[in-house]
Amino acid sequence: ASMRSMARLEDGSDQALVEAKAVDDAYPLFGALATEPALPRAALFGERSGVFGAAAPELLFDRLNLKLGDRVKLGGATFELRARLVNEPDAVSDGFGFAPRLLVSTEGLAASGLIQPGSLVENAYKVRLPAGASGADLKAIEDRAAKAFPEAGWSIRTRSNAAPALSSNIERFSQFLTLVGLTALVVGGVGVANAVRAYLDGKRGVIATFKSLGASGGFVFTIYLVQILLIAGVGIVAGLILGAAMPFAASAALQSVIPVPAEGGFYPGALAMAALFGLLVTLAFALLPLGRARDVPATALFREMGFESRGFPRLPYVAAAVGIALF
Repeated sequence: ASMRSMARLEDGSDQALVEAKAVDDAYPLFGALATEPALPRAALFGERSGVFGAAAPELLFDRLNLKLGDRVKLGGATFELRARLVNEPDAVSDGFGFAPRLLVSTEGLAASGLIQPGSLVENAYKVRLPAGASGADLKAIEDRAAKAFPEAGWSIRTRSNAAPALSSNIERFSQFLTLVGLTALVVGGVGVANAVRAYLDGKRGVIATFKSLGASGGFVFTIYLVQILLIAGVGIVAGLILGAAMPFAASAALQSVIPVPAEGGFYPGALAMAALFGLLVTLAFALLPLGRARDVPATALFREMGFESRGFPRLPYVAAAVGIALF
């Protein structure tokens, strides 16, 4: 049973919001509850002279300036902080908490008097199924529970969707990162266009010489397109190396922070998609300045006239750039 409440010092001098969680004798069904010091359930939560035991993370100790053995009041019951809470095996499925955890027994929460009609308390019944239970077995159990208790109002979650709130947050975060990535691509594309334009402007004399010696506009276009793609290839390869290393670096950095094992991996599909986007952005923003360079006469270049005086390049180049951007 989980609920938010205020934990108060015995003398009433200070208090703090806590996420109270009451567990029974079967807790946890999977994993292990880690406390410091490590205590059996009876010693950790048992009642002694009317005082129940509790465990809390270091944050609550710091917030209320407590130490092991100190007491706090939760509702009408008194709890002795007998251990620091190091790890909850089911913390991820409980969702995001707004306050430090206060882990107590179901008997202790009942003694607090906080569970009354109208109290905002969430009861979670966790069922451990036999090993090898398939998705069909889980669905059959859901259907039986819904049929046997049609008015229970249960929200049934299985291992395939153990933390829907977390899954929803991850999906939103993924969409946000996608938007950030697309924005970065557009900003980078504008930088590519400016860099190509500045590079070609510095090569006006060379381009003019090519055209004076009989080189066609297509020849000039091809030469500088190949150069730009080679430079882009170097940048794309550097980005792929950095991107491939990031999961391993993030895994090492977050291993002690997140409550589940963090393991890096190599994802060739995502890297290939990133390389494709890098190539498409380069082409989309480089075609317009290259198209202008193709059509500027040599006489205009020798007179120090830039490429901008030509306005838009030929329609095929504009159409190709727009098509690549839409793709």
